[in-house]
Amino acid sequence: MNDQQITDLLAATPQDPEPPLPPGLLEGLIPAARRDLRRRRATAALCAVAALLLGTGVLLIPPVGGDTGPALRPPGTATLPDRIAGYSPLTGTVGDSPPGRAIMLYGYGNSEMFSTYQSLVLSADTDAYRQLDAVSGYSGSWLLAPDGRTVVLAPPDRSTAEVQVVDLETGQTREVRLPRAGGVTPLALSPDGHTLAYSVVDTTRIAGDLAMGVGNVIQQHASEHGELVLLDLRTGRAVQTGVGPAAAAAFAPDGRRLAVQSRLQTLLVGLDGGRQGELAVPQGYGITMHNAWSPSGGLLAVVPWAVEDWGTDRAYTLDYTRPGAVRTVSLAEPSALRVGAAETETFLGWLSDAEVLGRSWDYASDTGALWAVPVDGSAPRVLSGFDAAYRCELGTQRCVPYEVAVAAGLLPELTVRPAGPPERGPWPIAFRLAALGLFLALAVGGWWLVRRVRRR
Repeated sequence: MNDQQITDLLAATPQDPEPPLPPGLLEGLIPAARRDLRRRRATAALCAVAALLLGTGVLLIPPVGGDTGPALRPPGTATLPDRIAGYSPLTGTVGDSPPGRAIMLYGYGNSEMFSTYQSLVLSADTDAYRQLDAVSGYSGSWLLAPDGRTVVLAPPDRSTAEVQVVDLETGQTREVRLPRAGGVTPLALSPDGHTLAYSVVDTTRIAGDLAMGVGNVIQQHASEHGELVLLDLRTGRAVQTGVGPAAAAAFAPDGRRLAVQSRLQTLLVGLDGGRQGELAVPQGYGITMHNAWSPSGGLLAVVPWAVEDWGTDRAYTLDYTRPGAVRTVSLAEPSALRVGAAETETFLGWLSDAEVLGRSWDYASDTGALWAVPVDGSAPRVLSGFDAAYRCELGTQRCVPYEVAVAAGLLPELTVRPAGPPERGPWPIAFRLAALGLFLALAVGGWWLVRRVRRR
């Protein structure tokens, strides 16, 4: 169609006038448009507030309602799952969601390329796992109370003037002042969890090693120079025994005395700090690092000890060239070694006077287990295995358990049960905030996209 044809077509169109607009249309059009704009803005704002409240409620507020939580359930017989769950960065903390009494405290992780360690407690009554947030980047200088209700912590890499006591039933942490500051190594807790035996050393001689971040230098230094101190965790009253050096200690089941490893001697010490004698255990042996005393009070677990030269100093340590050489001695005849629990790599505690609890780890296949090992040398049995999946370092490495501590007072009643789904509590705050930020970003992005589509 050319220009002339278009002109003729328009000329032939009826020239009737347009119908008049309804009365008041123009006067009401602008206010109506403004009202519509206000409604859209109010709807968007309400949606944003609802999304914020929903995200905050889901991600920041701990769950409430039907499940009372591990810490509030009445404890029964202590249990151990037959499979210990693996590492997860989404595991909640003791402070956010207390797990109740624990059967085990341990480090779990790996550091082949970068560190992915966690300090975990495993509930004695449920499948609850929690991160011990009070350690804040360090681990190892800790004790789990025999009843599993508290944890005592001391920094392993610096001098301190207090120890921390974490209540696993409330999540609260309190500090107990020490009579003098120094490098502290917790050694043992009394059966009621009220008295702490620890060694303390002057750290000025090892300041250079501490500055360089040398591993367990305080513990090693204490084995040659540490003094044994008994601290009442309720009152803060301390008994400076003058006994030393102290490398390991174990309370008797009645809580009235301790066995203390001092260099290559095994001493008996009362709660008043006085020496009650020496146990003539076979040469080269001493008590285990923790929980050496049997439930009946008649036996001690002993392991080989060795002397290491540290330049101008010495350290007394377990002899790791003879792994699995746990033996027992009777207090009535300490000079006679009994048949040992030769299959356990690390002694953890006594299940009964006839069996001990041990941990093994096969570094060739990165698999480990907890064992019930008879002290008469008969065949051991597996109680629980550690998760063998590749969970650490972005799924490239298996996690390794280390510095395992158990609630020694719960072991004689321990039963093994099938493991359920791990209950890890609310996410750590950093992950909750990150998830909330992602949720809000998606909500805002979706709202912006809807607006663009509607405008088009």
